[in-house]
Amino acid sequence: MKIFLWIVFPYICLTSFVLGHIWRYRYDKFGWTSRSSELYEKRILAWASPLFHFGILGVLAGHLAGLLVPESWTSALGISEHAYHIVAVSLGTLAGLATITGLVLLVYRRRMTPSVLRVTSVVDKAVYPLLGAVILAVSLVQIEGSVDLAMSIAGANAREPA
Repeated sequence: MKIFLWIVFPYICLTSFVLGHIWRYRYDKFGWTSRSSELYEKRILAWASPLFHFGILGVLAGHLAGLLVPESWTSALGISEHAYHIVAVSLGTLAGLATITGLVLLVYRRRMTPSVLRVTSVVDKAVYPLLGAVILAVSLVQIEGSVDLAMSIAGANAREPA
């Protein structure tokens, strides 16, 4: 089961992601994006969207760096494991908080601004709770610190939690 969850399933998801985008681009070019609501409300959107998007990019970059940068590289630069861990947790916490804050503001804007709520599609209404559930689940796992399975699967390049 561990092999399926951590090795096979991610490749199934990646394949579905790529093939789904190719199919959608070929057969639904003009339905490619959600309808813009920027014209209806800009003040909250100006804060919420960058917070969410830059936050999620920071989370992704941090996880990739943690998995792809071997400990030997940071040791060669004179960075102790403790210092690495402090910086990783601090930056990860900031990125996670930015992501969550941005998402909360986006949902607030979508639900509390009548003109934005009127143009909200059924798909938009379904995406926010799903996205929120995924972000909440991942955040709880990070807070709990139960990343041992992922670290053991990742192998020698992964860093052990301090």
